[in-house]
Amino acid sequence: MEKAILAFIQSQPIVNLFLILGIGVVVGKIRIGKIDIGSVTGVLSIGLIAGHFGLPIPAPALNLGFILFIYCVGVQAGPRFWGTFKQDGGRYLILALVTAGSAVGLVWAFSRAFELEQGFAPGLLAGALSSTPTLIAAKDTLAQGLELAQGLTREAVLANLSASYAITYVFGMAGLIIFIALIPKIFRIDLQEAAKNLSEAAWIRASRVADDAIEIKETPTVRVYRVENEETLNRGLDDREYGLDAEVCRVKRDGEVFAPDYPPQFQLGDHVALVGNQSAHEHALEIFGPETFDQELLDRTIETKTIVMSKKAFDGKTIAEMNFTVNNHCMLLHLTRAGMDLPRRPDTQIRRGDILIFSGTKYHLQALSERIGFAESRWQETDLMTFAFGIALGLLIGIPSFTVSGTRIGLGAAGGLLVSGLIFGMLHSRFILFGRLPIAARNILMELGLLLFMAGVAVNAGTTIVETFLGAGAKLVLLGVAVTIVPVLVCFFVGRFLLKMNGALLMGAVTGSMTSSGALQHINRSAQSTLPTLGYVGAYAFANVFLTIAGSIAMRF
Repeated sequence: MEKAILAFIQSQPIVNLFLILGIGVVVGKIRIGKIDIGSVTGVLSIGLIAGHFGLPIPAPALNLGFILFIYCVGVQAGPRFWGTFKQDGGRYLILALVTAGSAVGLVWAFSRAFELEQGFAPGLLAGALSSTPTLIAAKDTLAQGLELAQGLTREAVLANLSASYAITYVFGMAGLIIFIALIPKIFRIDLQEAAKNLSEAAWIRASRVADDAIEIKETPTVRVYRVENEETLNRGLDDREYGLDAEVCRVKRDGEVFAPDYPPQFQLGDHVALVGNQSAHEHALEIFGPETFDQELLDRTIETKTIVMSKKAFDGKTIAEMNFTVNNHCMLLHLTRAGMDLPRRPDTQIRRGDILIFSGTKYHLQALSERIGFAESRWQETDLMTFAFGIALGLLIGIPSFTVSGTRIGLGAAGGLLVSGLIFGMLHSRFILFGRLPIAARNILMELGLLLFMAGVAVNAGTTIVETFLGAGAKLVLLGVAVTIVPVLVCFFVGRFLLKMNGALLMGAVTGSMTSSGALQHINRSAQSTLPTLGYVGAYAFANVFLTIAGSIAMRF
């Protein structure tokens, strides 16, 4: 009976694939302490078990997964990647480069010193750095026709690659978070103080531009006031004497409700619906008069709109310089770049491709979206034509290669897809109608592609994981620990002593160079600030590119 059940399961590769994905995601929801296991680890674990018991999955799933994932990684990083070549990206480029370079150099040394069989080195690199792009590039390089060591088959090299990745991945993911958390304690860095110093420096710089431009830490609310202060009459609300960081969205006068012109003019007895945060409402009592309840005004709530900043004229402008509340009568609620929420500090620079969420009236939100970019909500449909052509172009870019000493060298499918994604992501941030790929669609394609690829890798690794672990498992684990820790230290020392970076910003850049969002979350919690995210985003855009190249290089060791 058991043999019959196993034979039936082995005859259903598509069912197996989705069972691995579903069970893996469930397992990924388990938490160990403060660390989430995560969907990738869950699928990897279940896939290893399935592979050990000989449960097949469709072979094309692995290739489809890596195509979707790598292309979407490029699209996500595109708007930020190209801009950093022009502005403030030098130090982040250096950190990402030394991280990837030191990791590759260390793996090369280990490969020679311990005479690792072909395939183990790139798997060690990808697992120790918990970098899927590295693994994808290594596999793609193998598929291009890489010259094999005597006595090895492509299947054997792929098994070595997959098994070494699986063995070193656990510490590469969880151990990295733990080690990065220890660095501030080892080197006596007060992350809270570092974040505070960075924040104060930002305030001093920004105050020269706009004295009242501060980070909004709360969602603005609507309250209604009755105008009883005669000094408020015939004066515009944007008069700087008021110092009021808020917006009048509606006025009720003699029973008529209307949206005021700017600057609005008031009369005694007007009911004024004001949008602002708590401090603005406290000040409004002095300016207008007592708060009152007016259901008609309160029912006309403010709106929110998601806007993509795409205009070149505003690229690099700070939030203080833009001063959206005064200049556009809208309040900035969220700022997202490359999938990460950034702090809304006065000196935070806004870049093309950034996603901003504002609150305000429909009229002012529409005017703001036309001024700085376009409303993302207008383009919810995915441009599948551009998506398909972008992937096709990436695959074509990866075909050309040349031979050096019998070794074929080229971008390969992984490199070509990444380049194509970077280009199309950049173009979409500048042209409204080109290559629409809404965030939700991109995220599901990235995650689905990643999990499909991981399921394929895990099933392949599962066939030899036990033998590999018994033969070289302990050695690979120790080497993996070194490959995880050493690049982090190199990156930290370069940033700390060579580039003289602020501690909070540097720790964010270290996590970005290792592409570890889990480590970033811990650093943000320790700093009690989101300022380290600025460093993460800067380094992350370069790290994905360098780590992809690193995988191709390591496959040749």
